[in-house]
Amino acid sequence: MPRRITHRATWDAPAEEVYAELVDADHLRERLAELGGKDPALLEHAVDGSGARLRLRHSVPVEFLPSVVRRFTGDDLVLDRLETWTPRSGGGYDGTFEVTVRGLPGTMSGTQRLADNGSGSVTEVDGQAAVNVPMVGGRIEGVVVEQVGALLDAEDAFTRRRLARG
Repeated sequence: MPRRITHRATWDAPAEEVYAELVDADHLRERLAELGGKDPALLEHAVDGSGARLRLRHSVPVEFLPSVVRRFTGDDLVLDRLETWTPRSGGGYDGTFEVTVRGLPGTMSGTQRLADNGSGSVTEVDGQAAVNVPMVGGRIEGVVVEQVGALLDAEDAFTRRRLARG
């Protein structure tokens, strides 16, 4: 049974400013260099007035993975991530994400939203992880959800530092 992924972050900046940072190519490359593990990459970066399409590759070092995951991946957990963002009329942004995990028969997908909230803004991620492996799929889903949650927290902290630099 798929596991739910939820994540929420609040920002001291308006949605438009946070969005500009989240889709900025330099920001993404620096974030990947700091947080992306071995061989991270910004594989696609398309941003225009109609929104953004971003494809990234991250990895989680094998030493942080339980043996049940290593049995399938053999090495680092490599995440290929596709994000889209579209401006909403009236302000804010809606998006989607899809993540495939190399070596695992499963995916993560869902929606993301960025909206003004009082004097700042908020991002919300809602999705699910599904790993189709009999007997251990649920355990692997739990590990993947935990690792993705930690990655999103670290990405938020990185973005906050960048926003503070101006």
